[in-house]
Amino acid sequence: MEAAVHVSKRAAELRRDFDRGFADPPLVRGEARQDLLAIRIGARRLAIRLSEIAGLFADKKITPVPGAAAGMLGIAGFRGSILPAYDLCRLMGLSVAEAPRWLVIAAAAPVAFSFEAFEEQIRVSADAIKCEQNQVKNSFTKEFIQTEGVLRPIIQLSAVLEAVMT
Repeated sequence: MEAAVHVSKRAAELRRDFDRGFADPPLVRGEARQDLLAIRIGARRLAIRLSEIAGLFADKKITPVPGAAAGMLGIAGFRGSILPAYDLCRLMGLSVAEAPRWLVIAAAAPVAFSFEAFEEQIRVSADAIKCEQNQVKNSFTKEFIQTEGVLRPIIQLSAVLEAVMT
């Protein structure tokens, strides 16, 4: 009988601990992290926050549109949707080395942006991202990350979107 009471008490403790696990706020372990997509446009190595991206695609067919706006490559199909595709290289005023192969879809609006090469996904601590005004080349890159000896400006897709939508 005593063993049954002990098992019953232990089961009640486990239920309470289990339920508390959903009621208590989650424990924060370690420092805040930022996930970035490392890309290349010409010789420039850049990054884009993954939080600003809804999708990454390679080798999509882009159909030119007559009278398209500056920097617009045309339209492309993505999972049943047709989106405008813009060339990040042209929008940023960089020289074109090769045809863009990769496209990202912005999370904030149904617009795609092309670039030449996807290098890797990077996860860094939030305090590793720096803002150095003397290195800012245009209004699309205000922050920088240095990984493995490479200084990468971080493209703010929200600023790029604002530029193409106006």
